[in-house]
Amino acid sequence: CMLRTIATSKRSTDSRSGLAVVWLIGSSALVIAALSMVLEVGWLDLCRSEVRVIAEGAALAGARAWGAAADSVANRTAAKSAAAIIVTGSTVEGSNVELAALSGALAANNDTSAVNNNAVCPVTVPTVNTVVLLGDFDSSSCILSASTVGPAASRRACLVQFSISLTSPFTSVPRTVSARAVAVWDPAVTPNRSRLVSLSALTCP
Repeated sequence: CMLRTIATSKRSTDSRSGLAVVWLIGSSALVIAALSMVLEVGWLDLCRSEVRVIAEGAALAGARAWGAAADSVANRTAAKSAAAIIVTGSTVEGSNVELAALSGALAANNDTSAVNNNAVCPVTVPTVNTVVLLGDFDSSSCILSASTVGPAASRRACLVQFSISLTSPFTSVPRTVSARAVAVWDPAVTPNRSRLVSLSALTCP
């Protein structure tokens, strides 16, 4: 009888030990998954911040290059190039592969036969993933008119927008990060400078 009691007690102990191992493995998997998600969110926020800074720097460079020079086809092309170089020469999370690959798309939007050298005029970021756009900025309505008329010297604006696909180092899930920034040349201050502005709409009549 005592042998049966000892055997039963041993089986009960083994059973509890087995459950503890299963619980530990399951808990570890949940902890790892939760940690991966936390790291993923932090990584994605960092990428978005970096992409936004790149877009803003590029827009400022484009507005400065165009606003500080006489309005001409060559100077518009130079302004677009100045903005594009900021984008393609930057890095996001230590890799510039995606941004460097945008070079062709950025160049494709420069049409020297079109007003303001704009081949296209997107309304939202997903419509055209990569673009450097020049136009006339109306400070009262915050509208960028980017097509039919040449810009007033005091309102030369540059818009930069692009989307890049990145693979998460934590979950291996592909993520798309987009950014848009608009800067306007401001000759009303001394020294003249470009500054970031908000944008409510685009018009390309």
